Amino acid sequence: MDGKISQFLKMQHDLAVEKGWIADRTPEHAPFSILWSIDELGEAIAIIKKKGADGIMNNESVREHFVEEVTDTFMYLFDMMESYGITADEFTRAYVKKYERNMGRSWHENDAMYEKCKWQLVIFDLSDGLSADERLLEVLSKTELKRAAVSGSADSVTDRDLFDLVLTGDHVPELYRLTAENFGISPETTVVCTASADNARAAEECGMTVYRVGEGVTLDGLQDFLGFPQ
Repeated sequence: MDGKISQFLKMQHDLAVEKGWIADRTPEHAPFSILWSIDELGEAIAIIKKKGADGIMNNESVREHFVEEVTDTFMYLFDMMESYGITADEFTRAYVKKYERNMGRSWHENDAMYEKCKWQLVIFDLSDGLSADERLLEVLSKTELKRAAVSGSADSVTDRDLFDLVLTGDHVPELYRLTAENFGISPETTVVCTASADNARAAEECGMTVYRVGEGVTLDGLQDFLGFPQ
């Protein structure tokens, strides 16, 4: 027997209708399903802690209990999916897309947490139309690299919580130096991402390395440039 995502979603829907819970299948109630799934996962973890791998693999009753808790975890996740209107097709397409991306990854982003990465600071110059996407910043947040944004206008810097430091001022190249000084990081281990030719020259004059965006170069290649490709 090998069930389908669509079957499991329908089973959870039918259960909710039968038990009178269907009114709770709303986006507002979805977080509760996530919390309950975590609670059930905690039950599975407790079995691992108390019985270990040997108990799960060799004791029939322990294994049955463990699989039941894992099943409960998925049931609440399916409840959450229905609450947000996530279809089996939507889930499958996202799963396959992520699988294909993972198959092409080298997982070297973790190297930046150790000695393999020579960079310590990445400065995003957002003063000339450049914007750092959230996924890229999320990857960088998993490393020890500091992330800073500089701009001539405060309005051009959104999602400030994605950066360790945000500086704005009339003379952007000067902000590069101030940013590095703030972290106590040398210019030699600092990378400046900018779309401005003038600011790029100024950064190089400061002894910083420049990742110049433009003329076919995009931020998509920054991870490779830093030494931990996707």
